[in-house]
Amino acid sequence: MSDGAEHLESGTGGGLDPLRVSMTASLADRLVTAIAVGAYSPGERLPPERELAASLGVSRVTLREALRQVSELGLVETRRGRGGGTFVSTVDWGEVAPDVARRTLEVELPRLRDLFDYRCLVEGMIARTAAERRTAEDVAELHSALAEFEQVEGMIEARAIDHRIHGLITAAARNPHLSLLSARLTAAATLGFGAEPYSPEFLAQARAEHAELIRHVVLGDADGAGRCAHAHFSLTLESMQAGLRKAVARST
Repeated sequence: MSDGAEHLESGTGGGLDPLRVSMTASLADRLVTAIAVGAYSPGERLPPERELAASLGVSRVTLREALRQVSELGLVETRRGRGGGTFVSTVDWGEVAPDVARRTLEVELPRLRDLFDYRCLVEGMIARTAAERRTAEDVAELHSALAEFEQVEGMIEARAIDHRIHGLITAAARNPHLSLLSARLTAAATLGFGAEPYSPEFLAQARAEHAELIRHVVLGDADGAGRCAHAHFSLTLESMQAGLRKAVARST
């Protein structure tokens, strides 16, 4: 939908389209929840508006309105000028919108369980294939990425290196269909945002699991790599379940 056409998203008589109002509210709730589970961290810049709207399958008008609603809660802020954009604020989501995260996760998590299982199976297959096909260059890049991950402290940086590690493993499998499937499953399993939940309490676990997974891939141990990846990708569900527990605690 073009920017010009987006202005036509209204009902008869100049009123707002009820469907778009519903989509906007749902998207705002998912944005709040993504912040609550650590898919976006304080200080992090959200993807550019055009890119984010396209990845979510919504118009830019819908995205802007959802961002406005989240901004009214104080959870995001807009910065102008060079390096500007929409950034996650330092406001505690548990103080301003725990009920939003709670109701969203209570609906979404039961629906996503089979998807999480499918994702673990697929990522296990990808890791197994990567162990069978990795090259010396793949090995060097994986060692480098792991060394960076073992030193990282901030959640924004941890998420970025995590993305790089799994991208390297997927690339080592050398099948574009697997790469595309992995990206689609990641988006679907993360409320549509494609950003893995990251919070400090899971960082040590992620470090240990990354080290084990990379060790099996580097050694060419396909069975071990498959088992490790299958277990490791359940961490997304664990993180979201932890977010739900926090939301329940903060909203009662």
